[in-house]
Amino acid sequence: MTVLEFAGGLDLALLQRVNAWCGNWALDRIAGFEERNFLLKGGILRSAYWWFWFHGEDRRRLSNRRIIVEALIGTILALVLNRGLLSALPFRARPMYTPDIGYHAPSLDLDYNMEAWSSFPSDSATFWFALSFGLFRLSRPLGVFCMLYSAAWMCLARLYLGVHYPSDLVVGALIGVIGVWLTSRALAGRGDRRMRRLMDWLAAAERRAPHWFYAIAFLISFELTMIFNDVRALARGAVHALSAGGYVKASEGTALFVIGAVVLAALCVAVALGIALTRQSRRRTLRRVMPVAEETPARSAANRGTCA
Repeated sequence: MTVLEFAGGLDLALLQRVNAWCGNWALDRIAGFEERNFLLKGGILRSAYWWFWFHGEDRRRLSNRRIIVEALIGTILALVLNRGLLSALPFRARPMYTPDIGYHAPSLDLDYNMEAWSSFPSDSATFWFALSFGLFRLSRPLGVFCMLYSAAWMCLARLYLGVHYPSDLVVGALIGVIGVWLTSRALAGRGDRRMRRLMDWLAAAERRAPHWFYAIAFLISFELTMIFNDVRALARGAVHALSAGGYVKASEGTALFVIGAVVLAALCVAVALGIALTRQSRRRTLRRVMPVAEETPARSAANRGTCA
């Protein structure tokens, strides 16, 4: 028996052990509630981030905000990487659509439509564990709790319902954690200067236009809580419309990867433009202040001569 065969057998055995309980009236409804309820998934994690955004004295608050921004950038990068792997790796059908593996269906209809979606790796696990690791950098006890909560509440329910194999969830979680960790390391090293500029720009935007800043922040936070369901629905609709018109022949996963990459590039361009505009504004301010500073000594001398 090869290592891959052993790993595949263990993967299936763990799935069957957990999924064997599926069909229980109470457990099915608990798992169904978890799948439909976003407050107890992304809502709790996002609320913790908002608490740290405003918590602490000035110095501590600035440090927290930098960690939060790094975590969000790392989460987006991890999701883009996840979608890239989903598109590049061989298709893996989800357990609920795989015959002859001893799958037990739940006693309620969850209205899934994932036949065309590859199971490996889990983008949901990537998302939850990326956010949990970001909280770990803010508070280790809270981060450990959120990782355990993500594993027990979100991931276990998906394993129970046959949405994912155990390996899908484990690899997805690793992508999320490693993605945020590598992003924070990169931005603390060579990217430190750019990160400082970004934080200065965000602080200036919050100070000068708080109504715009927090309106946009709310929309981003809302989509994070909903795990970008609206964006994904828009991408699926666009792919179906283009496919029906004969313009493209791309899978939904590929389309989401491309859209994610485009959104990430647009964010980078917006940040770069914001930093450039902030620099330009500072230069204009300095040019206005410098002539006044140069004229002040001359005026003082003239005033002394007049008084004499």
